[in-house]
Amino acid sequence: MLRSRLARVMRVTLLPALLTACLAPPAGYAQSGGMAATAVHDSITARLGELRRIHTPDGIERLEPVSIDGTTQWVSIRGKHTNNPVIVMIHGGPGTPTMSMAWAYQAPWEDFFTVVHYDQRGVGKNAVTADRDALTPTLSFDRLVLDAEAMVAWVRQTLGVEKVIVMGYSYGTGLGMALAQKRPEWLHAYVGVGQMSGSGEEYLYRRLRALATAANHRDALRELDSIAPYPRSGAPASTVLVTRKWARVFNGGWYGKPTFDLLFALPEWAPEYSAADVAIQKNATQWTTRNLVGKGDAGRPTTFAVPVVVMQGRHDLHTPYEPARAWFDEVVAPRKTFVTLEWSAHVPMVEEPGVFLKALLDVVRPLALPATSK
Repeated sequence: MLRSRLARVMRVTLLPALLTACLAPPAGYAQSGGMAATAVHDSITARLGELRRIHTPDGIERLEPVSIDGTTQWVSIRGKHTNNPVIVMIHGGPGTPTMSMAWAYQAPWEDFFTVVHYDQRGVGKNAVTADRDALTPTLSFDRLVLDAEAMVAWVRQTLGVEKVIVMGYSYGTGLGMALAQKRPEWLHAYVGVGQMSGSGEEYLYRRLRALATAANHRDALRELDSIAPYPRSGAPASTVLVTRKWARVFNGGWYGKPTFDLLFALPEWAPEYSAADVAIQKNATQWTTRNLVGKGDAGRPTTFAVPVVVMQGRHDLHTPYEPARAWFDEVVAPRKTFVTLEWSAHVPMVEEPGVFLKALLDVVRPLALPATSK
């Protein structure tokens, strides 16, 4: 039965690419502003929203604000069958939500999982009404871990489940690891996508210089040399942006694409987001980056009381593949699996959606099912 369901959903994994081509807004949409741009946005997102509508009798489709530590944090919950395992996605950035990108890849997951996204304090759907003067002093890694803990507690109570799968993405892998250390009794498993390793920045800089040298790319070498030594304590966030710029040029962001322009455009068509949410998001991400980078991290934990799964793009240079694999080899856990997506970089769920889904079904889902159901 699982194979037949998989066959059906695999046929729709090309749909987001077709929709991107067919529903792309007219040239100049992002800059045009005003009522016309809002009308175009609302028309596109309404159609995508109806396309994604959950119609099954035992399905769930919720979008609502949740109060955590005096802040509003918007949550999306979607799935065809509420008895499926629950995934709680912790987004990265910092300050770059996945809720607004999920329309492009998540629909097939919803046959097999109930998927929860939440926008962290001050960003995404929270940004329009956020009081940044009040929030800025609260931004720290430890505070975001507490927020994640509170969100998972809310999900467990709201959905009536004892355990969830925590999936951290990029910067969110640090938050996910910290939560797995703190609340293992709440987790079926920890899943890291774009796994941070604690030593990736040193490797990244060496790798980028090697790639730039091999390509005789003088602009890359000049900019990389300008931020040396890298990484270093107290360096501005702009040095991180330089390495990410060239990571993307050298196929380490979205394999085959030299920028994240398309990835960062996906929120424009998110049914969950209003035009106002989209308009403020870039500024909100920059605010988070300025005020959060350097304020703590998960370190390099290697002992876990829950199963650990890492899903890593072979070409990833944002959270480089080789250091992530080296970290994983040191991990001690009840079960552990490392999944390599051969033609992906840092967004494997978008780059290889079918391969990613198959790994979720073959590796992750069985960890959350009773032994008799596997």
